[in-house]
Amino acid sequence: MPKSSGNGQSIILTPQQLKIIKQQLPYKYQVLFDIMYFTGSRVSECVAIRRVDVVNGIIVIRKSNTKGKIGTREIPIPPHLIQAIDKLPNENAFLFSGRNGEGHLTRYSVDKILRNVCEKLGIEGFSTHGFRRSFITNLARNNIHMKLIMKCSGHKQLSSVEKYIETTEEEKIAAVSTLW
Repeated sequence: MPKSSGNGQSIILTPQQLKIIKQQLPYKYQVLFDIMYFTGSRVSECVAIRRVDVVNGIIVIRKSNTKGKIGTREIPIPPHLIQAIDKLPNENAFLFSGRNGEGHLTRYSVDKILRNVCEKLGIEGFSTHGFRRSFITNLARNNIHMKLIMKCSGHKQLSSVEKYIETTEEEKIAAVSTLW
């Protein structure tokens, strides 16, 4: 699959592609990629999640771990993901402990594993940031109001979040046909 545009944006991942990718991975990476897919968190935000950041079906993305360090986000997650998180080994305070159980996974190691799996499967144009792009695009496709998408993604500017949303010719036709 090619990238969706010439400006380096990752492709949008389908649920089927996510499932195929996860089948190739150790369990903790399966859970990590599910969290990224269902929360739209950046890889650096996700690897820094601590066990105490998962509360009552919500993942807390701490302000100190966000890109602009502007605000903390709280994102509800599906019950099956809560169960998956509960099955992760409890090696230290982080959900995704690093080598020898110390610290957390690095952004680089997660990116490398994803790229290797995508190359093996022939999925071109997908990166760790594609989980975030998929999350935002899927919310938009589900007719979620932009203010809610911005609240979930942590964007402060509408113009920033709009760059993530991919549209198709079929969606354009369906949108216009609502006026007919």
